[in-house]
Amino acid sequence: MIYIRKTVKLVLILAFAIITLPLSTVAQTVRIHSISGQGKVRVQREKRTEWIPVRQYIDLYQGDQILPDRGVRVYVKCPPDYRNLVLVKAGVPSGLGSICISWANQDTRGSQAEETIGGIDPSIPYLITPRHSLLLTATPLIRWNKVSGAKEYTVEVTDPTGLMWRTKTRETQLVYAGKPLKPGVSYSIVVQTDTGKSSEDDAAPNAQKKAANLGFRILRKSEAALVQVKVAKISPTPLDNEASALTVADFYSNYVLPQSVIQAYNLSANTFETYSLTSDAIAILESLLQQGKQSLLIYRTLGDLYWQTGLIRPAEANYLKAISLVQGLEDLEDWTLAQYSLGQLYAAIDNPKQAVEYYSQARLGYIFLGDSTLAEVLQRRIDRFKKTAVNDPSCDFRQNLVLGNFW
Repeated sequence: MIYIRKTVKLVLILAFAIITLPLSTVAQTVRIHSISGQGKVRVQREKRTEWIPVRQYIDLYQGDQILPDRGVRVYVKCPPDYRNLVLVKAGVPSGLGSICISWANQDTRGSQAEETIGGIDPSIPYLITPRHSLLLTATPLIRWNKVSGAKEYTVEVTDPTGLMWRTKTRETQLVYAGKPLKPGVSYSIVVQTDTGKSSEDDAAPNAQKKAANLGFRILRKSEAALVQVKVAKISPTPLDNEASALTVADFYSNYVLPQSVIQAYNLSANTFETYSLTSDAIAILESLLQQGKQSLLIYRTLGDLYWQTGLIRPAEANYLKAISLVQGLEDLEDWTLAQYSLGQLYAAIDNPKQAVEYYSQARLGYIFLGDSTLAEVLQRRIDRFKKTAVNDPSCDFRQNLVLGNFW
């Protein structure tokens, strides 16, 4: 990930698109758990000039200010354990640093692995989940892209020694039901259609290599137990509450193995930070959608999660759906983040025209959010995209992004 400073984390959370960076340490966040009563809730982000209206469930940071109108009751859950609801005083601005007393830094996952980028060719049954992920369960739900014209799929799961399970299905998902899977082992999944298409052909546009390192690993009991303790603190009840579900999904998506145990998972110091519990995070939010709890924030977060594992079309679809759900100024920040993320996605797949289009929309969003610094950063990126395209129409925008030439 790219972190210019703590307050920019929201904006650049997806800037890891194809740049390999180490783990980062950032402050914990607070999520608005509920809002009730007549009136608005406004937030001023640290280092920004504008107070913006917000909806419940958004993340707040230690340096932010919050101002509920009189008569509006706002509850937040404070770190580090997120156990108790805290009522925010209405009618006066309050700093989050005074509302929540205990703040702690936490490690967040490293960058997306460049080699995982794919999920763009609709004629391929590319793997959706689990994809380049750690897992809590030894019986994962396997999902892949539905291919037009395909009537049957063959699914194979292998370990480093050979085939673990093979089955056929007419569906586009199934639960693993083969030999018991062992913690720490790298497992790979291949899906083939009866029309001759294979998930092994998954690749990014214009890529010289196919998508790779898409396998999954199951957590050992020791690591899984620590995860479960943390989740129980965040949400002791079932994850049917959007605030708790989003918080747990965020924890899963940023989870990283302790470096002291990576040898047990056959992961190197250069790659372990790109593996998170992403598939579990996706499952939580997809479950909310199935319950009818659709919101801009859920779709935007799903876009982030799919892009975290290199899936272009699923990420794009969720970002576009998020943008379509905008209703008012309360959605300005999420709208801006979705626009920015689409710009980043299109830049990564060598589509400069659309990258500039969405970066330009994001730039306007940051202006209205009172963040002139990020607006200027994006303007420089847009100008360099345009200049490079004019001077060298054959420019590889993806390579320039890797090299950091568009900052």
